[in-house]
Amino acid sequence: MSKPNILAQLPEELLQDILERLYKSDLTALNVASRWCYQVATPLIWREVELVDCRTVHEEGTDEHDDGGILRKLLLLASKPNLATSVHTLTHRCHLPPPAIFSELPYNTFSAQTLSTDPRTIRLVQHAVAQMTHVHTLRIILGHPSLTDALLRCFFDSNRSSPGSGCNPVRKLWLENCRISAGLNPSLESHLYWLPLKLDFSGLESVRFRRLPMRPASPLDWSRAGIVYARGGRGRELQDGTGGQYVTTLNDFSEESRAGNDHLMWLENRRVYRPPNGEPVSDLGPSPLEALYEHASRWDDIIYSNLPVTADLSLPNDVEELVSLSSYDRAVMAYRGQSLDCGAPNNPGERAYPFPLHRDRLLTRNRAYKTMQRETIPSSTAAVMMLSSASATLTSLTLDWVLNIPPMIGPSIDPKSYMSWTSMYLDLFSCRFPHLRAFQFRNCVVPDTLLLPGFYLLDRSFRAANDIAGVPISMLHNKKDGQASSPDLAGLAFMEAHPKLQCLAWPMNHFFAPGEISPDIAPRIQAVVETLGRTLTDLRIDSLYSGSGEPQSEAFICPDHGARASRRKFVTGFAIKMKKLESIKIEGGMPRDERREVIRALHGSPIKKIVMIGVCSPLGNTWGHEGTDVGQSLVMDSELDGLEAEEKPTVFEIGPTKPQPPPPNFKYNFEYGWEGSAPMLHTIASFHADTIRELKFCGYKGAPVLLSPTPITTPLLAALKHFHNLESVIMSMYLTTLFEGAPRDSDIISYWLNSRTPTSTALVHITDEEPEGWEKELRTKFAPDALAWQITNFVAPFLSETAKKRVGGVHVRASFCIGENGGLFDVDLWVGKGVLGSDVCLGFKGPREEMEDERRRGKLEKRRWF
Repeated sequence: MSKPNILAQLPEELLQDILERLYKSDLTALNVASRWCYQVATPLIWREVELVDCRTVHEEGTDEHDDGGILRKLLLLASKPNLATSVHTLTHRCHLPPPAIFSELPYNTFSAQTLSTDPRTIRLVQHAVAQMTHVHTLRIILGHPSLTDALLRCFFDSNRSSPGSGCNPVRKLWLENCRISAGLNPSLESHLYWLPLKLDFSGLESVRFRRLPMRPASPLDWSRAGIVYARGGRGRELQDGTGGQYVTTLNDFSEESRAGNDHLMWLENRRVYRPPNGEPVSDLGPSPLEALYEHASRWDDIIYSNLPVTADLSLPNDVEELVSLSSYDRAVMAYRGQSLDCGAPNNPGERAYPFPLHRDRLLTRNRAYKTMQRETIPSSTAAVMMLSSASATLTSLTLDWVLNIPPMIGPSIDPKSYMSWTSMYLDLFSCRFPHLRAFQFRNCVVPDTLLLPGFYLLDRSFRAANDIAGVPISMLHNKKDGQASSPDLAGLAFMEAHPKLQCLAWPMNHFFAPGEISPDIAPRIQAVVETLGRTLTDLRIDSLYSGSGEPQSEAFICPDHGARASRRKFVTGFAIKMKKLESIKIEGGMPRDERREVIRALHGSPIKKIVMIGVCSPLGNTWGHEGTDVGQSLVMDSELDGLEAEEKPTVFEIGPTKPQPPPPNFKYNFEYGWEGSAPMLHTIASFHADTIRELKFCGYKGAPVLLSPTPITTPLLAALKHFHNLESVIMSMYLTTLFEGAPRDSDIISYWLNSRTPTSTALVHITDEEPEGWEKELRTKFAPDALAWQITNFVAPFLSETAKKRVGGVHVRASFCIGENGGLFDVDLWVGKGVLGSDVCLGFKGPREEMEDERRRGKLEKRRWF
């Protein structure tokens, strides 16, 4: 009896459990084994679909955003309903690496005008989405703007939510590195691509906005200095996510914006004549918009001509008919407009053309401007309106490093921009979500992501001034269901309205205002905090990253006394009252002693997971004062600034001792300052060793040097042996890349990347003789198996013997930052006990960068609270 026949006899639940464990390549092989195998494997193969573009070289240039692969999948989904109904998770992403957080993200408008613009593509999306009736998760990551609009407007078309549509609602929405102001606009008058005009987001349960523009309206156009990805633009270098750079084609936003103005002028001044038996021709030549889309139009025609069309797999008739559109018509349909997140000017025609205009011509140009302007509301307004539409079902809301600051150009803040920024927060916090369980606002990376100054979650906001940008606070009222509330208590009212939160993320210095709490609201604040003390299991706090690294303490030198006072009020007014917390994440530029005090204040919570992330190693500085203990032979000069020395006598005295738990009657009292302090791990072990399952410490300055650790490393890490229930530890380590006085980062990274490719011929040249010099260095220190061995030897002695004896051992991740642009590479391994009782590596993966396919998918699928 054949194996497929044996499988067919299994109960359905057991069969599904077996098949779901197979890799996609194995399912694809099973799919062609028999008719029965096709029936059981096909739904699993198509359960998750990715729409990803690619890079294609043509004779006349390189198309950095070829949609061929996307179109082939859309064609299959539109033509074969049995495949489309199998799709549960749909992801659209660009094949390029995401923009670097610090150097590229703030300057990327994500408005690429020339990507995925062919009207046939947009219509094909409509056909495919209409067939995908069971999609519950939609992810768009670095999405092409027009394709993003099409997916959002089609999946949330109000007609899909009507009774009898047969469509299940999308329950999870992940939007990252993309524009949302057009795709999420709930009501449009018209759309040149014939996309749905009315949207309904009811049914959404989880929403994540991540690293994208969510700016309020402003009369100042911040975006004209931004960059956009392009088909046919100029080649420029960007960071590749692996420590190096790559070249892709970009335009300046100002160029694409100017094309719309130039087009209006072209319309005004051209004269058209029609040659015999030919198309109308302008005496001024092609429109500026045609020139902008010249490469995109030509390459799209090539892509469509190469689609695998057969008798049972052909383009729908209404898609095929669009081939007759001229390049001019396609350009006009594709153009998204000239303004991003800006208040629409009263007279856009006058704005585009400052010279005097006849009234009729002005009206004509205004109509043309309005037709071209696809984004008619700012992205913050679109986001809030979408969330309001989903309020009845939403359980998780995450705003993860969103770019929310409007342009504030000049010596003082633009009053209208500041008012708009304030209104954005008041609108967001006027929303009510009856079933909300997770609310995360993580904004600690770059200044563009900062929280509104003076806004507090559990205190009176805007206390430092009686007005906002010249407008009295008393005139700013939140209105929800006809009820007006004071704007300075918007955060507190929001928290009172959501008493079932289990997960909360918020900037540490924006829980409480620096001064005394007003007596009239003190009982309300106390009630909210006590409720959270009973419900919160997951807490994440952050502050803006410091440039050179976090100080040990701000006890003597403090750049912002108000922010410090607010952070310390969080410790004594919030953290100490948490009784159910199982996970705490502390990220950003707060001093090390404040991180320690958070851990001490949480003594009453059963903490299972602790995460600390910063520029410097949260565990302590193993390099000495400004690197004196490692020297230039190991660490580059640029990485030594600002490193404060550890108090070596104290560390060597306390570090190796057994941490003592607090007494049963322990009462927390804050102890700021770092002088005489125990190592961070020793403090954590003293308070939480019995319950900890996971530890994560990220920060590369001062981190343990893997290949030649300094003496102080041992007492700083000694307390690890007391975490007997530890299942996973993640730790930044410093990997020395200097050889003969020069860094070899690029060689090492290439070696790692090539080692993952079995067919690669670019690995180290091996001869019959023992390799010498750099080849020997690569093989013995940086080869993946050599690294795993080094990490095992380094970490294993610090781990608890009890933890290592468990089945599967302890998961260890060593995280390295190397490369000219700081690529992050991780080695995952499992440390356990061998047959003879020695420490052994049970298995390893890596080194892998963040965008390595398995790691990328894992982060998407295992992200908490999504």
